[in-house]
Amino acid sequence: MKGLKNKRILITGASSGIGAGMAKVLAREGCQLVLHYNRNVSGIQNTLQEVKQLGAKAKLLKCDFKKLSNLPDFFNQAWSFYGGLDGLVNNAGIVTKSTSLNDPLGEQFAETLTVNLQAPYQLSTAFAKACIEAKQPGIIVNNSSIHGQATCEWFSAYSASKMGLDAITKVQAVEWGKHGIRVNGLAPGVVPVERTNKILHEPSMAKKWCDQMPAGRYGTVEDMGEATAFLLSDSAKWMTGSILTIDGGLIARGNYPVR
Repeated sequence: MKGLKNKRILITGASSGIGAGMAKVLAREGCQLVLHYNRNVSGIQNTLQEVKQLGAKAKLLKCDFKKLSNLPDFFNQAWSFYGGLDGLVNNAGIVTKSTSLNDPLGEQFAETLTVNLQAPYQLSTAFAKACIEAKQPGIIVNNSSIHGQATCEWFSAYSASKMGLDAITKVQAVEWGKHGIRVNGLAPGVVPVERTNKILHEPSMAKKWCDQMPAGRYGTVEDMGEATAFLLSDSAKWMTGSILTIDGGLIARGNYPVR
């Protein structure tokens, strides 16, 4: 990808799944990485080992995003590792599955919005302020979801967080464009990761999902990494305020029966 070599990129939630896939692709592109994790120590060590085998520089940084008071120190440390950052990938998030009747006081709802919406908002704002003070451009990629566009039962908290993240992506792109800061979103479809890989590859489940996708297959974490690399690269330098949907065509065909 154009212009990615030696770019300093912070990836949140890099210990597994899509975040780990992003880290590997960006390592291949020659980026210098700050890899965030919370509890998955073995996972982040695996990610670190793989990116270093690809020749990339990488630093690890732990933080629990449920405690928003942690974020200022976390961001300042991330910024200091390489004397600044060129890009921020807001990937960390929690997938909450609960009906409203099961969460009548909205406790799970509030926690989901804290991690999936408020944390990216605060990190993006800290990143933008730092870039403006350093008089440098910057790039933000927010990992959203197709649930920000179309959703289903059990996903009120998760969908609300992703719809909100899509809105913030557009607003912050408008607010910070004059400072040379681009903000875009990535909306993955069904991508098997460690916790879902087994069930999604059961024959009946795979047929159920893949028959709905014109591309005929699930996405991979590498697919998401490639899309993220594009959004961070100079190839997307006139792209801001957009949500890039990568879902094998699932949203495009809608929930119609296969004909």
